[in-house]
Amino acid sequence: MTVDDSADVLSVALAAHWKQVVDPRALGSTVTSAMNAATMQALAEHVERPVAEEPPASSIPPQDGSRITPAEATRLMDAVTADLERFKQQVAEVIDRSVTAESRGGHVRGTAQRGQVLDIAIDPAWAHTARNSELEQELLEVLRALRARSAPTDLAQGPQSPAIAELVALVSDPNTLLRRVGLLP
Repeated sequence: MTVDDSADVLSVALAAHWKQVVDPRALGSTVTSAMNAATMQALAEHVERPVAEEPPASSIPPQDGSRITPAEATRLMDAVTADLERFKQQVAEVIDRSVTAESRGGHVRGTAQRGQVLDIAIDPAWAHTARNSELEQELLEVLRALRARSAPTDLAQGPQSPAIAELVALVSDPNTLLRRVGLLP
């Protein structure tokens, strides 16, 4: 298995003579183990990498420095709270369910949850006679689908909304924030 930094599957390669080492009926569990090991390795490398300091990204233009009224602050906090609740619901729906995928050829099926492959089932009769390239293609198709369905990249970015971006822009400079709410001259 080859995965990128985010554990997305880039390629699957079977050893040329895998059939002499692995029974075709056990190939699914071998692929499951290899996929989860590759994912864990990618995540471990990601965690060990030093974090680069990046300025907070904001789609909100710089504020004019005018005072923030209590009504504006309440509106912003209500919007951020609603956006965070929606995000929490989306995450819960993904985390709490198992996803399945099947290759277009119908010979490979899999199940995953929370980005972890739980099971890969491969038709053993087909696996015994299929070319490695056919096996690799159907495995790659299923593994990519499982990854996309069980760990959507849009959720990995964290909660995103105009209200959240506005709040981040406000709190990124505490002195300006304190002036805008009237606590500093």
